[in-house]
Amino acid sequence: MKRVVVTGGTGRLGQSVIAELLDNDYSVVSVDQVRPGKLACPFLTADLTDAGSTFNCLEGADAVVHLGAIPGPQSHPASETFRNNVLSTFNVAEAAAALGLSRLVFASSVFPLGWVEQPDRYWPKYVPVDEAHPLTPFEAYGLSKQVGEDICGATSRRTGLPCISLRIMNVIQLDGYSALPWPTPTGNQQVRFVLWPYVDVRDAARACRLALAANTVGHESVYIAARDIRFDCPTRDMLQQFAPSDIEVRAPLEGRDSVISIEKARMMIGYEPQFSWQN
Repeated sequence: MKRVVVTGGTGRLGQSVIAELLDNDYSVVSVDQVRPGKLACPFLTADLTDAGSTFNCLEGADAVVHLGAIPGPQSHPASETFRNNVLSTFNVAEAAAALGLSRLVFASSVFPLGWVEQPDRYWPKYVPVDEAHPLTPFEAYGLSKQVGEDICGATSRRTGLPCISLRIMNVIQLDGYSALPWPTPTGNQQVRFVLWPYVDVRDAARACRLALAANTVGHESVYIAARDIRFDCPTRDMLQQFAPSDIEVRAPLEGRDSVISIEKARMMIGYEPQFSWQN
């Protein structure tokens, strides 16, 4: 597997994924609606909500990393976010299966867990959250990513196409570390649970490469996170101060340990985060 199409290649994560793949001797084609200022590899302009264009972009590829999406819940109308993200993922999965690609890596998100405007509306049943925890999205972006995972699962069941959905945390770029750690909340100040975890862009890019090379079958979803949370405060103190008392704590959570489990990602694709705001 050496020729990989990266959708959403002009985005900041997309550019990092392309650099990671090129550094590891992959041949890469970037696909996006926005042409990058500097080309690191061949580039195609395409609207992935168009099935024919998507099919043409994937012709001749061995695998696809599908990052292309409206990247969050607040930049577009909800209906447009859902339509774009779901339809593009459906077209990519259908084209990948029809063309006989060997693997589809799909960029999912932490948001299907339960991002919501009101910070006190969502708390998980237990921590660290793992892949067995239910997804309960409140808004169109998180819902579109949950449906995207279902599309990958359905395509894999029907055709045998191996798919991995990477539930990538809030991505921190290199120039974003100046804002970390976040100030420790005080008093009754609330911080949305799904904003506690994060991941360095370099670790997220490497996870995409590892998922391409993994020896998995069917469809699997894995969380991709840093080892710690964004706050300069012990995780257990944060939970004690803000979380409901009935949340089950299933691990020691020493120091600033993440509230997201990456054990499945370690096991399935060999993922191990290398970067943290602490170093």
